[in-house]
This record gives sequence, structure tokens and C-alpha cells, in this order.
Amino acid sequence: MKIEDGSIIPGVGIGNVMLDITKKQLIDIIGSDFKERFREDDSVIEIENAKFWIANDGKVDQIGVGKGFKGKYKDFIGIGSTLSDVKKCVGDYVTVYDTYEMNEEKGICFELEDVDDWAELTAPIEYIYVFRMNSN
Repeated sequence: MKIEDGSIIPGVGIGNVMLDITKKQLIDIIGSDFKERFREDDSVIEIENAKFWIANDGKVDQIGVGKGFKGKYKDFIGIGSTLSDVKKCVGDYVTVYDTYEMNEEKGICFELEDVDDWAELTAPIEYIYVFRMNSN
């Protein structure tokens, strides 16, 4: 099972899956072919090209997409784009731990691929995440 390609909207959702829906609503969308990993405060549901974090309130708190997802943020930035592309087409970003968040728009971050001759501006984006703004 794959998440449908579609728009990446910070703080809202990716493709046909929105943040804040219940775990049951998510399973109704993605079907029963998934793996779920339970952690101390949440669980993570994984399908072929996406992960969904289910918070302790039973709702989707974060969505992440990776290889095989063709949707875009702002119709331009997708898996394989670079932070140079982000800077040129969308705006400035800040480093937060191992990810990069937009300066002006909250609820989205990027994780870069670990490649040879790694450089922040040219390493390809490996994962894109959107997340709820009201989460702890």
C-alpha cells in the first residue's frame, strides 16, 4: 500500500491523508496492509512510502513520506529536491536537530539523504514530514 501522490500542506496533511484524523479513519484510507510499531507515548504506522505517527489522543500527529512518493510542497519541492531548491523557490529554513524546518511556515520539515560528499545545500531530500502545530 502507498499513500496517494498529492499536495504536501504544512500542518494540514499529505495527499489524501490529513493530520488530526483518528487511527480508524487512517486505516479506512490506507487499508490493512501496514506495520505498526508501539513506542512509549505513541505508535508509528508504516506503509510502503509513508509513516504515520499516532499520538496518545488516538489521532494522526505527524505524516512522513519518502521514496516512491511523487507529491510536492508548493508544487515544486518533493523527494529528491535539495535545500538549495527550497531556498530558491520557497524560502529560508532553519536546522532543528537532524531536520530542516521552514522559517516562515510551520508544520513541515525535511530530512536529507546521507550521501557521499554530503553537503547541506545539495544532498537530496529523503523524507518530508508534516505535523500538527498543537502537539506537545
